[in-house]
Amino acid sequence: MMIRNIQFRNKRLKLLLTPFILLGIILIAMTLTVVFQYRTLEEISQMPFERMLVGFIESLGLVFLYNYIVRKLNVSYPWKRNWLIRSIIDFGVTLIIPIIIIGSINFAINEGWMPKHHEEEQFRLIVFIMPLMVSALLMIVVEMIVATEERNQLEFKLTQLEKEQISTKYTALKEQLDHHFLFNNLSVLSSLIYESTEKADKFIQDFAAIYRYVLSINKQDLVTLKEELDFIRTYLNLYKYRYEEGLNFRVNIDDQLENRLLPPLSLQVVIENVLKHNVVSRQRPLTITIETKTNSLLIKNNIQPKTEKYESTHTGQQNLIEKFKLLHGELPNFTSDGKHYVSQIPLIPPTHD
Repeated sequence: MMIRNIQFRNKRLKLLLTPFILLGIILIAMTLTVVFQYRTLEEISQMPFERMLVGFIESLGLVFLYNYIVRKLNVSYPWKRNWLIRSIIDFGVTLIIPIIIIGSINFAINEGWMPKHHEEEQFRLIVFIMPLMVSALLMIVVEMIVATEERNQLEFKLTQLEKEQISTKYTALKEQLDHHFLFNNLSVLSSLIYESTEKADKFIQDFAAIYRYVLSINKQDLVTLKEELDFIRTYLNLYKYRYEEGLNFRVNIDDQLENRLLPPLSLQVVIENVLKHNVVSRQRPLTITIETKTNSLLIKNNIQPKTEKYESTHTGQQNLIEKFKLLHGELPNFTSDGKHYVSQIPLIPPTHD
């Protein structure tokens, strides 16, 4: 919250500085006219400075108005959509607003609210030319400020996403290599060796496949649904060896969605959470169903909470939500009706879709 407040104050400070920059440009221009003897100090002193003060206040209002317009246009009609059309829109805005200002000034003069100075060249310059020049200058400055802010925000989000992905991948790898995971699976393997060498061999292949997948996604930001499902089937098979009839799982997905994308190990986070919080036994079988619905993946399980008190931090779910936030996609959703717990994971369309 503190960072957002600082960023908001910085934005306002930049906008407030813009009219002062404009005033500095005007003062420099006046100084140069004296230096190069286009005007004398006496001529400049006779210029209607009250109008310049009003112009400064107007420019302050215009800065915030243009800031609002530019930000709205960046959402509804960004530059990347069609830079030519957007340029025409910007040009139209910078033309229409000064015309309104000039018309208002002339109306005020005709109504007698302002003194008539039509015969003075300086006044005509300020009334008719300056609003156009100021409007164009302010629009350019505001566009530059907004573009710089958006670029900095994008770079910040990309950096955050990279850090989040590195952290998540490391955490996932650490969880997979957790001593409990290793101990439990090595115990299962030990019993399988005496029971059936064929089962033991298949178990070792699945065990190796899990580590192979985790290591292979180290440099990937997104994986296909098919890759993730192949991994989670193997992952659940290891638990199936351990729990046998106590664990059942079904996978039913639309083949047309297999090329959809999601962050790697998303399903592992959900399944690990299910197994951590529910009883799994032959007397009370746990059933996990994985299926697709429109553009989402649903992971559903029957609720049978463990008797021992376990305070969940929801770290895994929160990390998953944060990853999708950084990807600017739909967010995962977790719901319960008392009998079943449903995790809904959005599926991201491939870039070529």
